[in-house]
Amino acid sequence: MTEDKLKATLRENMPEPSGHFDEKISLKLAHLRADGKPRVRVRAGLAVAVALVMVLGLTTALAAFSGDVNQMLYRIWPRAAMALRPVNLTSDSQGIRMNVVSASLSGPESIVMLTMQDLEGGRIDETMDLFDTANLQLPYDGSGTCVQTGYDPETRTASFAVYMKFDMDGRPAGGDKVTFSVSRFLTHKKKQVVDLTPLVAGRIAEAESMPVPPIRGWAGTPADGDRERAAEAARNLRVLNMQNSLEIPVTDGVTLTGVGIIDGALHVQIRYTDIRHTDNHGFLTLSDREGKNYESIAKNAADPGIGSVSWYGENRDSWEEYIFAEFPQDLSEMILEGEFTTASPAIEGDWRVTFPLSLIQGE
Repeated sequence: MTEDKLKATLRENMPEPSGHFDEKISLKLAHLRADGKPRVRVRAGLAVAVALVMVLGLTTALAAFSGDVNQMLYRIWPRAAMALRPVNLTSDSQGIRMNVVSASLSGPESIVMLTMQDLEGGRIDETMDLFDTANLQLPYDGSGTCVQTGYDPETRTASFAVYMKFDMDGRPAGGDKVTFSVSRFLTHKKKQVVDLTPLVAGRIAEAESMPVPPIRGWAGTPADGDRERAAEAARNLRVLNMQNSLEIPVTDGVTLTGVGIIDGALHVQIRYTDIRHTDNHGFLTLSDREGKNYESIAKNAADPGIGSVSWYGENRDSWEEYIFAEFPQDLSEMILEGEFTTASPAIEGDWRVTFPLSLIQGE
């Protein structure tokens, strides 16, 4: 990517000034997962993540902190570059070394740059994800994001940028010291598209239903914009009867457990294994042979804008039921695909460094 193209992209994503890091480090409030609930407040999507991953992702993990990249960051995003202060503190746990390279706290906004290196084996790869646990510990609620900015296979090192914005309301950060910590991470993540059409062929018919168990989340776009009414509708849905589970393996950690028609809508039920430790998740797309797409949105009075609903079951597995109010009348023309992200169980540890707050605090 040329510098001119990078600048244009940054301008597109950061069109307004901010009071602290400047050049637009504002929350886009994209922290709602597909299930309609905040995943973890520390994982909100925002423009700074886009900028950092593009600027620092131009090279490998270690080179991401080299002079060349710093110079580019100064030219393109000078306030953010000048805000970062060297920290260079490490913490080892489970044979993994965390190095907090630099950080800054300016007003209510913080950026932390860090690397994670496997000192013993091949547990870290280019898919590594800090699994919502990277945290600059201040006595305030906060939201933010973590993005991987690079990976060096020779040293088995991944680098990350963590951005957080705290609800400080003009109050001081408080305390003489601050701690940055990580408690677990995912790695060896796989993304794949699976054709589910052969698995559901000949199985679609009127189905027995049951009240939805206590939901953990839902997805959809309410037609009238009333999310509270839509959430209430999600809690009152009827879903495929789990007593009739199909138990058809789709891929590691993903099982097709049901398919059928309830109240004129097509329901497809998927179980994701142990999501608390794997973050297994996915979504379905429905189309016909002519390329027409059918959204997974139920658009009737009882289910205003509900596209899917999910709940926990045994072993903290997650069931998710995808609802298509419209589908091809000729079922032989139907194409059902799933895009799934799976991972090995998270590696847990206790990585933390503590340093003087004044070391990273701006004016």
